[in-house]
Amino acid sequence: MELQALLEKAEPILRQAGELVRSIPHPAVHSKEGHANFVTEADMASQQFLMEHLSPLLPEARFFAEEQEENKMAPGFNWVIDPIDGTTNFIRGYQPSAISVGLVQDGQGVMGLVLDLGTGELFTAVRGGGAFCNGKPLQGAQAPLENAVIVFGTAPYYRELADATFAAAKELFLCCGDLRRSGSAALDLCHVAAGQCDGFFEARLSPWDYAAASVILREAGCPLDTLPGQAFSYEKPQAILAGSPAVYPALREIVGRCLGLSPRL
Repeated sequence: MELQALLEKAEPILRQAGELVRSIPHPAVHSKEGHANFVTEADMASQQFLMEHLSPLLPEARFFAEEQEENKMAPGFNWVIDPIDGTTNFIRGYQPSAISVGLVQDGQGVMGLVLDLGTGELFTAVRGGGAFCNGKPLQGAQAPLENAVIVFGTAPYYRELADATFAAAKELFLCCGDLRRSGSAALDLCHVAAGQCDGFFEARLSPWDYAAASVILREAGCPLDTLPGQAFSYEKPQAILAGSPAVYPALREIVGRCLGLSPRL
């Protein structure tokens, strides 16, 4: 199936998954391995729904999903799913949370869909086809670094990266307009693509956090990569840096230097 046609069939599935998640306002919560790492019955219901309904669209595709016990990227197509990105926010009723579905083909991101569970905005892109939010084209901002709003994640499951993360945040804070931290990396990255923010970094994210948004960002004209000297991958956790063309070079230099000094990376 042609990618644009596949996207059009996947969009209502994400919206239906969003309705399902919102219908479970007080889900049962369970802890996973790692600090402050949770899964809810809403995560599991969302993932099951997505896998059941996406599978017929592309029967040859495999699934690489957060709440799946074993994940291995296969040759060909792989759906990369975060059933709720920002689960802690969702549990607390704090708005930023999303459903994120990316499609990776032989190691390359080719499609991304991110549904904002609070606003209902649906960010979408296919490789070579541009990026959109509810059908409206996206383009990164053009603000210079001194006026830029930078969003970042604290990699809360990896407390050993705190010093490097906050060293980078402090240095950026002293030369940009301001900093933000929302708790949903997928939405942060989409907001950079939409020009609502100018840059993003996090010392370690899993592929389901950034697979969909990476396609959306790049189609909006915004670079995204991992640390200098490391190979970007959709198969393992890694640092993620992204930004508008005006901000990205400085962000990459500052964050790359600060995180590059960490023996944990």
